[in-house]
Amino acid sequence: MWPNLLMYLLFLALPLKSWGYQVLHLADFHLDVQYSINGDNKHMCHDDGTERNTTLGEYGDYMCDAPKPLIQLAIDESARIFPNPDLIIWTGDNVAHIDGYGWEIVLDAVNQTTSLLFSRFPNQTILPTFGNHDYAPSNGFESESSLYTKTWELWKGKLGDENKATFLKGGYYKYRLRNATAVVLNTNLYYNANKAYVNFTNKVDPADQFAFLEKELSNAEKCPNRISENCTSIVHIVAHIGPGVFEKTPNFTWFRDEYNERFLDLTVRYANSIGWMIFGHHHTDTFHLIKDSKENNVQLALMAPAVTPWFSDLPGAGANNPTFRVYETDAYSKIQDISTYFINLDDLNKNKSTPFVFEYSFKDAYGITGDINPTTMSALLDKMKNNDTLFKKYIDYNTAFWNPQMPLGVYRGAQLCSMEYSDYPRYYSCLSKYTKSATRSLNIPLFSLFAIIYTELFL
Repeated sequence: MWPNLLMYLLFLALPLKSWGYQVLHLADFHLDVQYSINGDNKHMCHDDGTERNTTLGEYGDYMCDAPKPLIQLAIDESARIFPNPDLIIWTGDNVAHIDGYGWEIVLDAVNQTTSLLFSRFPNQTILPTFGNHDYAPSNGFESESSLYTKTWELWKGKLGDENKATFLKGGYYKYRLRNATAVVLNTNLYYNANKAYVNFTNKVDPADQFAFLEKELSNAEKCPNRISENCTSIVHIVAHIGPGVFEKTPNFTWFRDEYNERFLDLTVRYANSIGWMIFGHHHTDTFHLIKDSKENNVQLALMAPAVTPWFSDLPGAGANNPTFRVYETDAYSKIQDISTYFINLDDLNKNKSTPFVFEYSFKDAYGITGDINPTTMSALLDKMKNNDTLFKKYIDYNTAFWNPQMPLGVYRGAQLCSMEYSDYPRYYSCLSKYTKSATRSLNIPLFSLFAIIYTELFL
């Protein structure tokens, strides 16, 4: 009783500002050690021995993944601008988008990126997780993998011995913060492209991760005070892949249907006990609302843009400028603002002294008053639907000013519907209105119609 009471009284006595957090988020490094200035940017900027008249930029190319100098710069610049963040979230994908690689490539990439980040922030709390490419072969995540054993040796100093069992079981863990508990999940287990699914011994709950998440949420709901010795009333969820649909490509879902539904059911059931929900993977800057069965907006998932500039050839997708971001939260774990920083890759390759610069503040850019929460973001989305100036601003930020073009027809619908609906049935219903309209008017390229037909029939 007394430790709980003392912690609660301390929480009330301390200035609220001291209990807030400045959270640095770095996402999707995709280190490519084979990147070469003499490479071919049509083949991942790898040098095949062919002589060329031009060379590529030292810091990367929009068609390819990040060379080490770009990742080093992003980490150094984040430390220059935010030398003492309260927390660093590092949401994985350290391996490049290459084919046929083995464990030596995975472990080398994770070792190198860990060394770069940990050495630059030796005293900060860092919460790492895995991306879907951090496996050999990619998209092959299972329980009790050698990956977890190897990376535990790298990360255990940051995570603590109390997390060893769950980390070795499935690459997930929890971490007690000042005023909340962070639950860091391995959602690659739920990815619909994860090839190991056929070998899961427990397809209902791979690696028992859903049970782990529900237990933490239930404990938070029952916590007698906001904080106590054994519990907190708020749980933050951090992972690489989030629920819902990729906003740039129509009908391109992330989780298997049953996992998406279960994940969302938990976030709806325990909505009052969840603080932040932060993810990477998209390489783009967007958000997803989560609704209950009555269409009430009860939760918000934030997707951070990437450090790698890599060009995705999915319909409607593309590249991005390298970015990182910072969340400012208050004593009650509410997000007060999100500041994103970026660098123009072309400018950097012309002048290596080019710095990362402030891109935008959520509150200032979108005119948000109060917290960044499901209600304020739903109101913002409603405005975007009818205000092309506001929607274009979002499109600019979506790729950090890489070739921003207003999406038309079904691609506009894909953006808006993905933000409004994280569950698949309502997303499909929302998008169908844009699909029918686009098909009638033939106002989209022919390949897009084929993509729509394919996804409607087979995905």
